Amino acid sequence: MKRIFTCLLSCLALLSLQAQEIDESFLFVDEDGEIIEHGSTIIRDVVEMGGDGREFINSGLYVFNMEGTPNDFLKVHYNIERIDNGSFQICFPITCNTQETVGAYETAAGQLMMDLQDLQSEWFPVADGICMVSVTLELLEKKGFFPNFSYEHKAYGPTVVLKFVKGNPGGMLGDVNGDGEINIADINALIDIILTGDSQDNADVNQDGEVNIADINAVIDLILK
Repeated sequence: MKRIFTCLLSCLALLSLQAQEIDESFLFVDEDGEIIEHGSTIIRDVVEMGGDGREFINSGLYVFNMEGTPNDFLKVHYNIERIDNGSFQICFPITCNTQETVGAYETAAGQLMMDLQDLQSEWFPVADGICMVSVTLELLEKKGFFPNFSYEHKAYGPTVVLKFVKGNPGGMLGDVNGDGEINIADINALIDIILTGDSQDNADVNQDGEVNIADINAVIDLILK
């Protein structure tokens, strides 16, 4: 019951965040130039091979200048919420940061190099797993001249969540949708399977050879535990 209450509080907090006013001078867009709405989750699972022989999954996330001015500078705040293995790298505007643990981080402040710029954010996994990172734009105004200058906060831009998935990390009972977590989304997925009659791995949660309401109860028990 305590976990359900905590989950509800988290959902309410997310809705509150999405309802806040955000500055839209600079927005996140995908590789096709389509605007990614504030509060969206981007799921990436295409594994590529880098020139250094390491596997990586690119976020495909770009920053677009909608109506920013030459005096506007940007900083990216990012929170690594989960990283099963490997490292997460983000480069913006010209410097690169690399982390291997969960936590809150930020990039240096700088100008957008062009109207459209690759955020250069990717996960370098060393095994199957999941990496989740929320990224938020902060709009700054440069004050003064070199060497006596500073950056003054103006507003926060949109926030999006990057979810990188390699392989099949959700190979555990109760993780019906295979996202590596056991939560209310798995109950919804299981209901859909029961109603449609589709077969799917991990649906028989109690392993009795049938997929029915008993499996929903089994998922609820796992969540409560």
